[in-house]
Amino acid sequence: MKVIDAKTGNFLEIKLVFSFICPKTKRKYVALDFQKEIFEKNSSYNNLDILEIVKEDANKIYVSEIEDAEWNNVKHALQYDIFSNLSN
Repeated sequence: MKVIDAKTGNFLEIKLVFSFICPKTKRKYVALDFQKEIFEKNSSYNNLDILEIVKEDANKIYVSEIEDAEWNNVKHALQYDIFSNLSN
């Protein structure tokens, strides 16, 4: 799977960790392990970059920063719908 920055069109050499759908926003997101900051403040969570999937095309996904208004909903989904279920 190739990950592409939707703003620049550049390919990101990055490790895809997992993807999920946020129950509140109904949008798709990915958790990426890039080992450095690549986007704005609304992408870093638990040493991962969390980005919105804005487009899917064959084996490519285009990602973008999460909007300020949605970031708290996405963090809540990560905490209570994703990570809290890992121990079960």
